[in-house]
Amino acid sequence: MAQLGRFTALTLLGFLTVGCHTERPLGPPVPTGATILGGSTMTSAPPPPSGWQLHPVIPTSQQQAQDTVLRYLKETINELPNGVTFDASRYGTAGGNTPCEDKPHSTTQLFSALGDLKAPPEIHPDQLVAMTGDVWKRWGWWVVERDGINKPNRSGFSPDGYELHIGVPGLPGAPHITGTTPCFPTQLVRDDIPFPRTITAEGG
Repeated sequence: MAQLGRFTALTLLGFLTVGCHTERPLGPPVPTGATILGGSTMTSAPPPPSGWQLHPVIPTSQQQAQDTVLRYLKETINELPNGVTFDASRYGTAGGNTPCEDKPHSTTQLFSALGDLKAPPEIHPDQLVAMTGDVWKRWGWWVVERDGINKPNRSGFSPDGYELHIGVPGLPGAPHITGTTPCFPTQLVRDDIPFPRTITAEGG
């Protein structure tokens, strides 16, 4: 599982610009550079939408952490056009745990799932990114476009402390999508709970 965690951390590093910290508290990462959609580039985190309040729900088990990420990914796909699927087959695994603290023996970890969001050929990758961000906005999530990585991209922050991110790759292909939990105590980590490599819409 240690190799899986290192793989996931290195893969996500190219996608997410959360920033480096020597220690991360329990809870979600906060973007340090982002663009308010329809607005101007910001050098600090943009304000959340009116009424959005962060009340992190720290996972009390590995199962809860993975189930919540899976639920958010399923609900996202359910609101996208027919034929959209989550596919992690080319990554070898769909997710894993990584330390939240940049030091030996981290006391907290987070779970991240990573895959491609594939769509029918008539849907352009840029269009799919925008559609996905719109889904999260309809849920009342805090949705931003990150600076410093390929655009378009969208990061959606839930009031319970989870993050979903979608972005276009450097080369032509399907957008990648990730789901990340708040940091939770390392003693809760398990490596024997599988996460599906393929997620389709309900009834699909």
